[in-house]
Amino acid sequence: GSGIASENLRHVFEPHFSTKERGMGLGLAICQTIVRSHQGAITFLSKQERGTTIEFTLPLTAQRSPA
Repeated sequence: GSGIASENLRHVFEPHFSTKERGMGLGLAICQTIVRSHQGAITFLSKQERGTTIEFTLPLTAQRSPA
């Protein structure tokens, strides 16, 4: 794509946010929920006219809560 407009950057992980005519705007919101549920992190870097990169990290082992 051509990158995300600066006024939309803060909304990219919001459910149902989209600038497209088609689609439901759920993709990144779902991805964020899945990554966070595994104690990971998801970030993005976007420059208009250059594109967007989404990165996520996941821990090698699960963090267990004390029982």
